[in-house]
Amino acid sequence: MTPPRKLMAVAAALALAPFLATGCSGGGTAPPSAPAPSATGRPTAAPSPAGDEEAQGGRAKAALETISPDAKFVESGLERVPDGVHTRSSLKKGKTYEVSVACVGTGTVNLVIGENPSQPISCDGTSASRRVQNSPAELPIDITATPGATGMVALQVTAA
Repeated sequence: MTPPRKLMAVAAALALAPFLATGCSGGGTAPPSAPAPSATGRPTAAPSPAGDEEAQGGRAKAALETISPDAKFVESGLERVPDGVHTRSSLKKGKTYEVSVACVGTGTVNLVIGENPSQPISCDGTSASRRVQNSPAELPIDITATPGATGMVALQVTAA
């Protein structure tokens, strides 16, 4: 090889060095949700809390979508179970409303509507509803987690 060709070969190698070092993945590391090898050498799923929350939230909202499609929507929300739901719904005084909750995850949450006693709701993906008749103009709704409860909780208020 003549000296100019050597120089060009070295320059080409240097230009390709970043691509060779990182490979095709763009960063040289696997994405956080990619399977990681276990002690047995077989891949195991790496935990992905954000993905779990997204899936749980989708399931919680879907559980509420099965509730009376003819009902007039008033309010809805989706929160992490440990954060809970603490809202004051503005309603038409004296009307009847349906408050529905679905929790997906583990454990139980407690639903308190206005001055009514607490209603435990399992985080098993099923929905629970409570009818509010002769509603006040502002209805406090609180959903709190019991110790150790995790997941996502969805709330929906509809006019009956």
